[in-house]
Amino acid sequence: MNKTSIVALVAVPLLMLSCIKAEQANTECDIEAVSLHFESPTGIFYHEYDTMQTVISSETDIVFIVRSYANVHSVPLTLRVTEGASIFMLTEDGDETPFQNGSEVDFSDERVCRFHVVSEDKAWSRNYSIKIEHDTPSEGNLTFDFEDYYLDPSGKFYMWSAPEVFTDGVWKNGNPGFKISRSLAKPMEYPSTPVAGGGPDGSACLKLETCDTGPFGKLAGMRIASGSMFNGVFDVSNAIKNALKATQFGSPFEHKPVQMRVWLRYERAEDYWNKAGQTMEGVWDEPDAYVVLYRNEDAEGNKIQLDGNDVLSSPHIVALGRLPHYYNEDGTDKLSDAPIHGVTSEWQEFTIPVEYRDEIDAEVLANRGYSLIIGFASSWQGAHFMGAIGSKLLIDNIQLFCE
Repeated sequence: MNKTSIVALVAVPLLMLSCIKAEQANTECDIEAVSLHFESPTGIFYHEYDTMQTVISSETDIVFIVRSYANVHSVPLTLRVTEGASIFMLTEDGDETPFQNGSEVDFSDERVCRFHVVSEDKAWSRNYSIKIEHDTPSEGNLTFDFEDYYLDPSGKFYMWSAPEVFTDGVWKNGNPGFKISRSLAKPMEYPSTPVAGGGPDGSACLKLETCDTGPFGKLAGMRIASGSMFNGVFDVSNAIKNALKATQFGSPFEHKPVQMRVWLRYERAEDYWNKAGQTMEGVWDEPDAYVVLYRNEDAEGNKIQLDGNDVLSSPHIVALGRLPHYYNEDGTDKLSDAPIHGVTSEWQEFTIPVEYRDEIDAEVLANRGYSLIIGFASSWQGAHFMGAIGSKLLIDNIQLFCE
């Protein structure tokens, strides 16, 4: 073989690799993390880890909470984006200029700063907003309902505004995950829906219903979707791969809850399914409602975030209030053959006392070192994909009382 042939044989693969590389330009245009830089972070934030936020794929509005007196006039900002993506900062007039990581940004007066991220292949882009809000003391007692609801940007399912003490002012639920399994479902066919005029006082209330996830859910081993509502984060990008991990509970809270009062109605469906989709004779479906207070930072200063794996069992929980259920001796849930929670098809006001396992550290509480969870579900074993399709829990007029 002559030298010319050898060169040709080498050149062809190199040319092919070059073409493949050109064709594989990244199509993603996400902000993956946002970092703010301060010389003394804990003089600005309650925790050092609050200076950085990981951004889940479904979120585009990013909010940081700082102490009430914090100066955020000129803050060095770093954005981690998907590989190859370009970042542009948008002006109030809509013009855009390339953004350099480490540049100082003016977040004073709770100014909303907007960014445009363009994928490596230039075919895709997303807009994001970043804002810093100053913490303001909240009232200890909270009263809220579910009258402020609206369709998500896709128009597929409903969302609800939440009390300002929650991290982003939005209730979370499994509706975004249900959209993956039942993409053709109409908004009122989702597990979490509003009922206009359905409350005990004639106002709008919330309906949580355990639904069939269809062929896709069966294939994924997730045959049911319990209607749910909680404060925290739902990472829809992780909903299929690790549903329990995708559900992240809690928001920093600076008061000591002692009881929750809530109006409830429950319509129990008959056929209780286990995870394999088999009917379990003699087992009753039950709803769930709970209040949790947990320590959100460990001894080394690392962030603690409870998820579906340990939301009711974590050793970091300092206080818990929950509708009564049967339990095994080791503290795990025991399927009951008769309901004991007392929730019926008639509206009733329930008082759920919060019981403390540990003493509260007043200084830690004042510095938002504890997080509060308020959660509801139409099937109390729904996180493990067990329950009765058609079970419905209606909720309204929640009151949280604190010391």
